[in-house]
Amino acid sequence: MTDNSLRIWVIPSWYPPNGGSFFREHSQALAHEGAEVTVLAGIYTSLKKIPLKNIILGNPVKTNHEGGIKEITRKLTIIPFVERPNYMRWINQVINLVESALEKNDPPDIIQVHSSIWGGVAAEKIRKKHNIPYVLTEHRSRFVYNTPEARKMFRKWYHPYLEKAFEGASRVVTVSPSLQEKIAEISPKSESKMLSIPNMVDTGFFGKTGIEKPQHPFTFFSLAHLEPVKGIDILLKAFAKLEKHQPGKYRLVVGGNGSQMQQLLGLKKQLGLEGKVTFTGHLNKEEIRTQMQNAHAFVLPSRFEAFGVVYIEAMACGLPVIAAKAGGPETFITPETGIITEPENPEKLADAMKSMQKNYANYDATTIKEITSSSFGREAVARKYLNLYREVLNKKE
Repeated sequence: MTDNSLRIWVIPSWYPPNGGSFFREHSQALAHEGAEVTVLAGIYTSLKKIPLKNIILGNPVKTNHEGGIKEITRKLTIIPFVERPNYMRWINQVINLVESALEKNDPPDIIQVHSSIWGGVAAEKIRKKHNIPYVLTEHRSRFVYNTPEARKMFRKWYHPYLEKAFEGASRVVTVSPSLQEKIAEISPKSESKMLSIPNMVDTGFFGKTGIEKPQHPFTFFSLAHLEPVKGIDILLKAFAKLEKHQPGKYRLVVGGNGSQMQQLLGLKKQLGLEGKVTFTGHLNKEEIRTQMQNAHAFVLPSRFEAFGVVYIEAMACGLPVIAAKAGGPETFITPETGIITEPENPEKLADAMKSMQKNYANYDATTIKEITSSSFGREAVARKYLNLYREVLNKKE
């Protein structure tokens, strides 16, 4: 079987415009390597965003071609305050999209699923009916399961569904080994099927040379959805300690938006960081690259993190990175590329930031870029997946 003959259908558990741009880029990378790729996605949307006629008649199925892939999508209107019915409706909608596609097309060789919640559940039902194998890649940080916040994100009623989703998969891929313990707890039979393939980054895009950085002040950039899990409150407290001991030597820019924005702005004021820390709000991809290229280093002390694509985006720009030990980052950040520090510890984070500035000359941007390209470049990761698909299909034959 050649890559040119490989037909892959992709079921993402979320998709643009509701996040999930990585799933689109992953699919495009597979297509770039010669596979025929179709994405079938249910997209959650609010009642407020749906025209009245669609509420009455239903949301239409849309077909789009984007970067060498075919996208078949349909919006799903969320019913407020009923989590389980919404998920079950989403699963049924994705199954209907697949059934409709099967009526018009030859079946795919394999289905690539992104996350068990809830694409994996849909794929298991499709496999059972149509005997189409699937590879399930788990991305969700809650599977790291190392904090009370992560554990709260699991409901008891999830487990029977997830057990079937993992057991039905031909292989279970995790974006870092830190997710595997929880998956094995949910589905002991899946332990022998697990392997780890990292997330990918567009090194061509992020590796483009930016303008020359100003020497002073030493600028840290951070980027995240501003939610408690990302630990931006810890970062602000750490930065306040730096500023107290060496006023004006450092600058912090925080990109992104989220539910904690006002709370973090209040903390910034409380810590006396007005004029020293900048919150940019939402940034598009080009703006993210510009901020990274104008910074000296990247820092994000997440409380738990399955992998952390933003770290390798920064590394692709040649930046050294600082992360807390949160599950994923410590599996790929090395002394050559950055520093891993203790979680929930502003003092240790401040020490790491100070150390990075002091030893900045020891981090070589070209080396960091090369490490990132060889381990996380789109072509390298796409080939790993294509080899895995061939292995699964050869066993099936």
